[in-house]
Amino acid sequence: MKPSEPIDLFRPVRWIAAFTLMVVVAVTLLQIVLRYAFNSPLIWSEEVVKLLIVWVTFIGAAAVCFDGRHLNVDVFFKLLPERARTVVRWVNATISVVFLAVLGWTSMTLVRLEMMQDLSSIPLTLGHVRLAATVGSVLMIAGILARVFYLRPGRRRSDAAYGSEDAM
Repeated sequence: MKPSEPIDLFRPVRWIAAFTLMVVVAVTLLQIVLRYAFNSPLIWSEEVVKLLIVWVTFIGAAAVCFDGRHLNVDVFFKLLPERARTVVRWVNATISVVFLAVLGWTSMTLVRLEMMQDLSSIPLTLGHVRLAATVGSVLMIAGILARVFYLRPGRRRSDAAYGSEDAM
């Protein structure tokens, strides 16, 4: 990394998502081996995998928000003059942060309600699954704000590793 390049603030988030995905793969493979080779399936594997997939989705989305690499169609965006691109970037970031704030706030209500409903095979509640939306919303807002204020257009990381220069 060059001294002038900004630090990847979401590297720990990427590592958490990668580790979680590795656990999903390992538990799934273990379940397959135990079920078909030993005729002794794990009772808890399906719920754990579902829980972890929900969490890895929201955690991974936070890293994508920081990189500005969500799916988009930028044909018209690239035709805009630079000043109009800046306005579109700010509008996009504002709408995203407002949406994620509403998502995070309303998901807290669901988390509180579903903390009373136990999962069947692991000692957690359904609220622990829904908590991923709350935590993910907060992390995604942090990612967007970090991208807007920390990775300003003059401090963008290299295109090859982190997507287009126009992403914000």
